[in-house]
Amino acid sequence: MPQKKTIGPAASDEADRLLDELERQNEELRLARAEVEAGLRKYYDLYDFAPVGYCTVSRDGLVLESNLAGALLLGVDRLRVLRCPLAGFVVREGRNDLARFLERVFSGEHKATGELRVPDGEGGVRHLYLEGGSFETPLGEQQCRIAMMDITQSRQTSAELEHYRYHLEELVQQRTSQLEEANLRLREQTENLTSIYQAMDSIGLIVCSLEENDARIDIFSAGAEKLFGHRQDEVLGASVSLIYPPAANAMVADMVRRLRQGEAMQSFDSTLVRKSGDCFPAVISFHPFARQDGLFTKAVGGCRDISELMYIQNQLQAMNDELERRVEQRTRELQETQRQYLHAEKLSAIGKLSASIAHEFNNPLQGILSILKGLKKRAILEEEDRVLLEAAIAESDRIKELIRQLQDFNRPSSDRKAVVDVHQSLNSVLLLHTSDFKGKRIELRLDYAERLPHILAVPDQIKQVFLNLLANAADACRPSGGVITVTTRLVDDRVAVTVEDNGIGIVPEDMDLIFQPFYTTKPEVKGTGLGLSVSYGIVKDHQGEIRVESRPGEGARFTVLLPVGNRYHA
Repeated sequence: MPQKKTIGPAASDEADRLLDELERQNEELRLARAEVEAGLRKYYDLYDFAPVGYCTVSRDGLVLESNLAGALLLGVDRLRVLRCPLAGFVVREGRNDLARFLERVFSGEHKATGELRVPDGEGGVRHLYLEGGSFETPLGEQQCRIAMMDITQSRQTSAELEHYRYHLEELVQQRTSQLEEANLRLREQTENLTSIYQAMDSIGLIVCSLEENDARIDIFSAGAEKLFGHRQDEVLGASVSLIYPPAANAMVADMVRRLRQGEAMQSFDSTLVRKSGDCFPAVISFHPFARQDGLFTKAVGGCRDISELMYIQNQLQAMNDELERRVEQRTRELQETQRQYLHAEKLSAIGKLSASIAHEFNNPLQGILSILKGLKKRAILEEEDRVLLEAAIAESDRIKELIRQLQDFNRPSSDRKAVVDVHQSLNSVLLLHTSDFKGKRIELRLDYAERLPHILAVPDQIKQVFLNLLANAADACRPSGGVITVTTRLVDDRVAVTVEDNGIGIVPEDMDLIFQPFYTTKPEVKGTGLGLSVSYGIVKDHQGEIRVESRPGEGARFTVLLPVGNRYHA
């Protein structure tokens, strides 16, 4: 009969101890796995509800996985995008761009960037900005991870696209930590989500728990720390209102209520505040997730500082305002120039009309003179009647001379220089002003030099200069009357003609402007602003000079200096 083998007390205790140790290790393994799965669920939520689209693509271009935002950007739901070629979601003319992008990604570049165009579902095109990097799975397969962002609005505004494209840094990188307790699939997904979260330092990413009228911060990314100046350990559990100015508390409460109802808030402008108290403009997106009992309990949001963009927009607006101001100013100047030009044209037409009228007056005047002179020769008159007849002939001759002078002034200039007697030119011009001076109670004083040399000049142009100076002097005299003095001298081989009045004078600030075209201090009906400008040009063309001296209230003195043409004397 076989004997039963008996286990001693010591061996039995050792077996019990080993069983306890095994159960303890199994419990630790279960706890570790549960912790890993909880962390994975957290990263899954972050991955799925992130405002940036992410997807994993195989070497042959098939979409292996995608978050909700990625499928939304491609224009389909997530189930329809998996295991489908990424090129199938791209407009036909953009598929070559996708092929080149994938070639750069799988060529071993640290990070490749590009752009895609996909249909927006409304007959238009949506522009996507891509950043991607390749990696090798534990099974030796080559895959790549791609981050996608909608830049359609930025493309429409080139300045924003140039200056404020998201600087997403290393959104996809291979994980360095491995979880030995999880299976291969869990370890790979954990690495993917960890790299995405750590790489988003150009965007402030915040995950909140939604309460009735407030939200509490659960996650505060490195990008948020950089953007707001708070450390994550300082703000965990704090109200999300700390990133808003105090005046925005009501807006925050309303935003939380809308998020709890499931309303996403995509790319809206707001004002945020840093830890230092400085406010700055930002673009914000919030998406709710984790629905429970009909209400959403979590929300993930992204914030981006647009201070520099606003500064550039303000600069552009300021430049635009300045251009509009300049255009308005130039328009007013052109309108004023046109008005003055039309007035000058009107005066020119009046001058031509007066020359025509003078010509018509001259013909009957010649007949009257012939009759009067014939009567003087043949009629026998009393002495008193003869005196009256001679006076009539003299006045008729004076009218004839006035008509001749008027015709000379309106006759086109020949621009041919000739020897000119300055005194004779002055006298012919003064003859035209006799009536005007008398009506304005102006006394004329002449101080002519003896034996004044002649000058070589265009006769009617020199008369135009004298006419303008005398007209200005008469206009400057006061209503009560005044004195105009015309003086001629020989100064250093130049003939000097001075026209001086005792009128209102010229203020100092106008002294540098009086020779500019269309500048005048006279009323519109009296001046065009061309007289002194034209006179200045004529004198310069004759190698001469105009000098002006004046004091307000004491009159003005204009001196014209012209070179002597030859040694003929008056």
